[in-house]
Amino acid sequence: MAPTEFLQELRRICDQHGILLVADEVQSGCGRTGKMWAIQHSGVEPDIITSAKGIASGMPLGVTIAKADIMDWVPGSHASTFGGNPVCIAAALATLDVLEREGVRNSAEVGAYMMQRLSTWVSKHAMVGDVRGRGLMIGVEINKDKQSKQPVPDMRDRIVELAFERGVLLLGAGESSIRLSPPLIVTKEQADVAMDVLEECITIAEKK
Repeated sequence: MAPTEFLQELRRICDQHGILLVADEVQSGCGRTGKMWAIQHSGVEPDIITSAKGIASGMPLGVTIAKADIMDWVPGSHASTFGGNPVCIAAALATLDVLEREGVRNSAEVGAYMMQRLSTWVSKHAMVGDVRGRGLMIGVEINKDKQSKQPVPDMRDRIVELAFERGVLLLGAGESSIRLSPPLIVTKEQADVAMDVLEECITIAEKK
């Protein structure tokens, strides 16, 4: 995660030199981190936010959000091949209803619950080098050992494969991390099932 101080300094530099600050929230936005936009955790206000994926629950839609004095284009001066699809817009409006009603709040609550358990794995499991994240955007870093902290992408991939065999879908992230990005409506009970499976797979990998 970008440190708050970094984002605040970035805002200061942009203001000083007349540069627009753009927050790419395609993955981290729409409640994923426990706030509507991830950058809100820093208190920094961007000039432009880009969003997609979660904004319409997976339907093909991208959204650019900007201040009124920036979005002063003449109508028709900007277009998109798939812009304005009514089905995708309907999906986005329905998604926003869920986010406002429960999704963002649930992301913060279940995410904190998961982090509380996952953070104990750093001392409990030799291969877990770090656990980081906000809300339901969490990364578990898999290392060879605590001393070298050497990335082991092959072992990370094996853990993901073992979890898949047990009915839990996970994705790799970066060189040697596992990302946990469940639906924002996930319950604590469902999260426990997934974490049980992941911990079992990490334990199997450590034994080998």
